[in-house]
Amino acid sequence: MKAMRKAGILCVILFAVCALSGPAGGNNQPLTVSGGEPVTYVCANGDRLVARYYSLSDESLRFVKILFPDGREYTLPQVISGSGARYTDDGELLWWIKGDEARAEIRDENGEWKELCGECRVLP
Repeated sequence: MKAMRKAGILCVILFAVCALSGPAGGNNQPLTVSGGEPVTYVCANGDRLVARYYSLSDESLRFVKILFPDGREYTLPQVISGSGARYTDDGELLWWIKGDEARAEIRDENGEWKELCGECRVLP
């Protein structure tokens, strides 16, 4: 019983030390957001979209804010992609980019992805 009590106290002490020591690696720098320069895309249907790409200073998150011609704005996190970069909330909008090309897809009433703006290219 005495050994279990000592082990319990030791566990509490170790937990407290770990909790007070901060994150692994000792990096206590505050996170900052970089990026945000506007990139204008012109799509095959004539729409002009403005995307602003951001990332956190520790590179743990990249995201895009997209402004559509009708005033709708979406903020989407970057997710895993086999080619190019893919941003989605997995609910309503999907934004794909590869080089200077991009496309937007939106979910229809059946939950299937359909093209919203295709063949978009960076405006020179």
